[in-house]
Amino acid sequence: MRLAEPWFLLLLPVVALLYGLYRRRRLAVRFPSLRVLKAPTSGRLAKLRHLPFILRCVAVTTVIVALARPQSGETHSERTAEGLDIVLILDTSRSMESRDYVWGNERPNRLAVVKRVIDDFIAARPSDRIGIVVFGSEAFTQAPLTLDHQVLYRFIEHIQIGMAGDATAIGDGLITAINRLKPVQAKSKVAILLTDGGNNSGRTDPMAAAQVAATMGVKVYTIGVGANPPPGQGQGDFDLDEKTLKDIAAATKGRYFRAADTSTLVNVYQTIDQLEKVKVTVDSYALYEEEFAAFVAVALACLALEVLLGLTRLRRLPT
Repeated sequence: MRLAEPWFLLLLPVVALLYGLYRRRRLAVRFPSLRVLKAPTSGRLAKLRHLPFILRCVAVTTVIVALARPQSGETHSERTAEGLDIVLILDTSRSMESRDYVWGNERPNRLAVVKRVIDDFIAARPSDRIGIVVFGSEAFTQAPLTLDHQVLYRFIEHIQIGMAGDATAIGDGLITAINRLKPVQAKSKVAILLTDGGNNSGRTDPMAAAQVAATMGVKVYTIGVGANPPPGQGQGDFDLDEKTLKDIAAATKGRYFRAADTSTLVNVYQTIDQLEKVKVTVDSYALYEEEFAAFVAVALACLALEVLLGLTRLRRLPT
């Protein structure tokens, strides 16, 4: 229940004014003859002598409420959002075992940190269909595009280092993701490719896969992970091919990000999350029915009963 014009309730003090006038009038009653003084002042009629005034107050109150236009109904909101289709491409090669990232007081391997970060990324995008491709020496789909993110989390738990081989087939990983996105009709298609190495395996050249992605309208964000080697020391297992990752991103109108530590990696996924936000539109409409008629009916009934009582059982003597 709502009131369309609630300011009419400011008239409610009129009822208090009526009570004041009624009380003053009762204290200054004039008797036209002594016969009135002999009338009984007790019994049922005496108890009901204030009923006409009460009915009048109820009538005035309900008229004021009717003027405020009480309405019943409800408001409906429709949330419409056309989410993105996103494929996360994860490097599971042997080099992802390196423990150069810190998570709290722990120092897990690179892949363990990446899995925790993408869990948060997925949680922030409830309207998107998200899939996962893993690659090493070969590439395969770990999870197809889905809106069931709880299932997706379980797929992520089972991602292990070396599950796709020990080498790094970046081109195969990217082309596999493109094939997952090819049949869908999403407004926007995004691939996020994460690796800590350079392409050294597979059948597909990374740039050839990037051209296919560009042709299909798939935007590719690339992320290079792994701590930078200290100055003056050798590269060790740091063989990240940043040039290729930058070229892939540029060819598909995406961006390249460098994540040298945990906080940077978190910021990278948060940045991509903001870059690829979908606007949600909410259509609201209200269905209300006027309920003032019931209050008017009550007011008319009270006035009619007051008049009826005044002409019959509670008739007042002329002054």
